[in-house]
Amino acid sequence: MKKIIYLILGILPFCTSCDDWLTVEPKALSSKDKIFESESGYSDALIGLYLEMQNIYKPSNFMVGGNIENMANNYMINEGTSIAYYLYKHDYAKTDVDNVLGSVFLSYYKVIANANVLLEALKVQNVLSEQMAKDIEGEALAIRAYMHFELLRLWGPVPTAVNASSLYLPYVSVVSTDPYEYISYDKYVSKISTDLLRAEELLLDVDPLLKHSNSEMNTTWASQSDYSTLFWYSRQKRCNIYAVKGLLARFNLWIGDKQKAYDYAKEVLDAKNLNGLSKFTLGSRQDFSSTNYVFFSEHLFGLSITEFSSYDNNLAFIGRYASLVNSQTNINAKLYEYQSDLRQSLFISTYSYSFGATVWGTKKYTSMTTTDYSSPKSIPLIRLSEMFLILIETAPLSEANQYYATFRAAREAAYTPLTDSNRNLLVLKEYIKEFWSEGQSFFAYKRLDWPVLLMSNMSMNESNYILPIPADELGNYK
Repeated sequence: MKKIIYLILGILPFCTSCDDWLTVEPKALSSKDKIFESESGYSDALIGLYLEMQNIYKPSNFMVGGNIENMANNYMINEGTSIAYYLYKHDYAKTDVDNVLGSVFLSYYKVIANANVLLEALKVQNVLSEQMAKDIEGEALAIRAYMHFELLRLWGPVPTAVNASSLYLPYVSVVSTDPYEYISYDKYVSKISTDLLRAEELLLDVDPLLKHSNSEMNTTWASQSDYSTLFWYSRQKRCNIYAVKGLLARFNLWIGDKQKAYDYAKEVLDAKNLNGLSKFTLGSRQDFSSTNYVFFSEHLFGLSITEFSSYDNNLAFIGRYASLVNSQTNINAKLYEYQSDLRQSLFISTYSYSFGATVWGTKKYTSMTTTDYSSPKSIPLIRLSEMFLILIETAPLSEANQYYATFRAAREAAYTPLTDSNRNLLVLKEYIKEFWSEGQSFFAYKRLDWPVLLMSNMSMNESNYILPIPADELGNYK
C-alpha cells in the first residue's frame, strides 16, 4: 500500500483578511515543538485546521458549488470530455477524474493528520488553562470526526447496503508515516461516534455559547468580561457545541439511528439563549437586504471564505463558474413544480447560448468576496434547516407535519401534508432546494439509495454512489 504522505502542521496565511479570530494569520513557526511552547501556539494550530478545511470547501475545489453538484446532476452539463461531464455521468474510471478525487481524498486526510498532531500535543501540554485545553481538544476531535465522516459519505458504502466483511477506509487517530489500516464499516462509524461524543462532553463544560448568544460571541473584539481573549470569539463559524450536536444528528441519520438523530436535531432546534430567545433562527427574505443569501442565523458551523469573486449580474458565476446552472424550466418543473418559494429568489436568470435555454444560477455566494462588507462571510457546513429536515424525516408523522408546516412557511411556500408514502420524496426535494450548491444533495440521494436523480431522471445504482479509492492510494480494502 502506498503511504499517505502528510504535511504536518502546514500552517500558512491562507486568508486575506483579519476580520475575526479565524482569519488572523498565525505565526510562521518552523517546528511542531516550537509551536507547542506557548498558549498562542496551540490556538495557531487550531486555526490551521480551519484554514486547511477552507482549501477543501473553497470555490475552486470539490464541495461547495463544485463537482459533487455535478454528481447530483443539479447542473446542466454539455456532453464532452470534461471532468464535470464524467462526474455527471458517474464515470469515475477516467484518469483525470481519479486525479481530482485523489486530491480531495488526500486533502481530508491532511486535515486529519494535523488534528492528530494537535491532539497528541495536548496530551502532554502544561501551558494551557483547563478551560482552553478542553475547548481545543473538543474542536480538534470534532474536526477529525467531521473529516472522517465526509470521507465515509463519499468513499464509503450506501448506508443501507453495507458489507460487514469489507474494509472501507482508514480511521486515522495516530501520528505516523506508516501505512494505515483499512477497517470495517462498523469499526469506522464507532470511531466517529467516539470522537463526537468525547467532543460533546468536552465542549459542554466550556463552550461560551452555552452562556452567550451567537451575536455576543461573533464580535471581533473581546466584548464579554468573562472571555477576555479573541480565542473565544467567532464561535458560530467553529466546531462549537451546537455544531457537534448538529453533526451527531446528521451522522446518526446516516447510520440509521433515527431516534438519536431526532434527539440531537431537537436539542439544536430547542436551544435558547438566557433571555429565552432561540439560539438559531431560520433565515427570511429580510436577509436579502444585506446580501445575506446564506442565512447566517441558521449556521451551526461555517468557514470564512471570500474567494467567490468571479461574479456578474448576468450569470451566477463567470469564467469557470458559468456552467454551474440549470435551465429555468427544469428547475421550476422538476423541483418547485411551478409553485412560489423564497428559495427561487436565490437564483439569477439569463439566457445561455451554450445550452440554448434560459438558465438559473445561484447567487448564494455573491457576497463572499473581499470587497463586500455588508454580510457575514460564512460558507455553511451545517445549518438549522437541516435539523428541521431531520426532524421532518424522523418524527412521528403528526409531529413531523408540524415541523414541515413551520419550515414551509419560513420558505414562503405552500404546505402539503406529509404522508407515509410521500414523506421521503418531499424531504429529498427539500434537501435539493435548500442546499443547492452547498454539496449536500448527493449525500441525501446516497443515504436514501434513491433510484433516480430528480433533476435529470438519470437512473442510479449502488456503484454510482460510491467513489473508488484513488489509484495512488493502493490500500488494503475489498
